[in-house]
Amino acid sequence: MASSFPNGTVFSLGTTYGPPKTVSGVSNASPGVASATAHGFTDGDIVVMTSGWPSLNGAVVRVDNSTADAFDLEGFDTTNVTAYPAGQGGGTAREVTAWVSLSQVTDVQTSGGEQQFYQWQYLEEKTQRQRPTVKSARSMSLTVDYDPDLAWHAALLTADALNTPHVIRAQLPSGKVIYYNMYVAYDGEPSFTINQNQQVMVSLSYENPRSKTYAPVTP
Repeated sequence: MASSFPNGTVFSLGTTYGPPKTVSGVSNASPGVASATAHGFTDGDIVVMTSGWPSLNGAVVRVDNSTADAFDLEGFDTTNVTAYPAGQGGGTAREVTAWVSLSQVTDVQTSGGEQQFYQWQYLEEKTQRQRPTVKSARSMSLTVDYDPDLAWHAALLTADALNTPHVIRAQLPSGKVIYYNMYVAYDGEPSFTINQNQQVMVSLSYENPRSKTYAPVTP
């Protein structure tokens, strides 16, 4: 059992990506093993997956137990053939090769993920029934002190213009790292509130609905 404050967390934006490497298939195992001829990844690399499996499609994965033509999807249990039908996990893997730190973050807000329900009532009953349907889409917003001379300003503008998912990394004080795959919305226009620092908002929406947390890599 443990608890912690987020103070000291450093967010970063993945800015550069390698070419997509073909993944011919992923095994039903814990962790799943991706078959990818001459992929070139090494243990600890961070890759973004596309896959015929919706739960893996758009997921951020750390490479482990890499060999010439295969690698483990660290932390991904794909043994459930209902969620991960055999033979349908193929796609691509693309490495994040460069990052820009998002400094001067003053506030982080998250929203979404709430369970939605379908409700109905039978004529002969006096109370409603309900069953769960889907969970609402997740998003995150960062409030950042404005400084257009810092590298993240231009990087966020580029990510916004591309309108494609980018990997966001949150390095926690504990050493653990959380990865997200998100669309970036950022116009770079600062606030003008008297006697307060000028600030900008970074709006992030999840491409894959789940983040992935990894422990520090041990030497």
